Amino acid sequence: MQSSRRAARDSRREGQETAELGGQSPVKRGWFQGLARLFGWKPSPQKAGETNANALLAFPSETVSRPEPAPIADVAKRVGHKVAPPAKTATAPPKLPRAMLIAGAVAGLAGLSALAIQLYPILQVTTKAPQPGNLTINTRPSDAEVLIDGTRRGTTPLTLPLTPGTHTMTVRSGGDERVVPLNIASGAEVNHYFEMKAVEPAVVVGRVSIVTDPPGARVAVDGKARGTSPIIVTDLTPADHKVTVTSDTGSAERTITVAAGGTASVMFSLPKVSGPVGGWLSIAAPFDLEVVEHDEVIGSGATSRIMVAAGRHDITLINRSLGYQEARRIEVAAGKTMAIRIDPPKVSVSVNARPWAEVTLDGNSVGQTPISNLLITVGEHEMVFRHPQLGERRQTVTVTAKGTNRIAADLTK
Repeated sequence: MQSSRRAARDSRREGQETAELGGQSPVKRGWFQGLARLFGWKPSPQKAGETNANALLAFPSETVSRPEPAPIADVAKRVGHKVAPPAKTATAPPKLPRAMLIAGAVAGLAGLSALAIQLYPILQVTTKAPQPGNLTINTRPSDAEVLIDGTRRGTTPLTLPLTPGTHTMTVRSGGDERVVPLNIASGAEVNHYFEMKAVEPAVVVGRVSIVTDPPGARVAVDGKARGTSPIIVTDLTPADHKVTVTSDTGSAERTITVAAGGTASVMFSLPKVSGPVGGWLSIAAPFDLEVVEHDEVIGSGATSRIMVAAGRHDITLINRSLGYQEARRIEVAAGKTMAIRIDPPKVSVSVNARPWAEVTLDGNSVGQTPISNLLITVGEHEMVFRHPQLGERRQTVTVTAKGTNRIAADLTK
């Protein structure tokens, strides 16, 4: 009895082990078959007579039945005629797995998308704001005032940004002024250089012309001896000064006011013992002159009244800066004034501009450059060059009686 129970338990344990080795559990077989159906695979039907036994425990000798030996008569019949081969059955073409179809569709869509992007690119148009341009101005001498569209922007050297478009630039240095139209492009670098007229240093001294009758008196200014009359004392500060003259017959003193850059004149009449009676020499000229007699300066200034001895005099009128010199012989009557008026001579002047300009001289139009053999009196004149695109340039010119006078202006700078 106990041996039969032990044999039953052993047979059940062997059956369970055989089932575990022989295949998958029903749960495992269920999810595997579902996944296989998703990819289009169908399990083949189980043939009759097959078991779920583990193949390792199945032996051919146990699963295949041995054929019974055929009788000799049946063998003879088989030898007598040939056995017809089994008929071939038509088989359906294999079906493609569903996963392969899905993968092919996805790949095709990706290829079409890439081709569409290449053939029809998306253009992104980005509107950029205009970039300001940079304007650089240099002048010689520096520290010239710069105005853009009438607004002061600083002094040279100067670099400043400007919005694209048209502007008007004005550069000023002392009495010299340049007006230039500008056209600034986006992001452009524009440079301008100007040769400005140098500012003349301020005159901080003055002069005094001292004449005595009779001449030869000793002269002192502010108590300091300066020589004998007639004399011109230079480098006097703009202020009041005390002039003292002394001779053998007496002395005199006077306070005069000296202006910066000007020439003051003073005349003293001293007691006389004997001698000729003197007269006066009056000179009117558009510029300063020195009156020289026997290599000595006896008077100076644009308007001078000089006391001289009565009689004949050989004088020379000189302005060294203008190259002007004129010799004259005069007769001065006793107690009378001899008046001399100077008419400045005219000289030839050539005027040109780059590229060209309309020229006015002292407010009067003289034509369009180039201009040659223009007759102008010696001295200082104001000349204006105008160009419709490059603006206007105004400058003071000095025409001299020495050499050739050439005046030029470069409006492109």
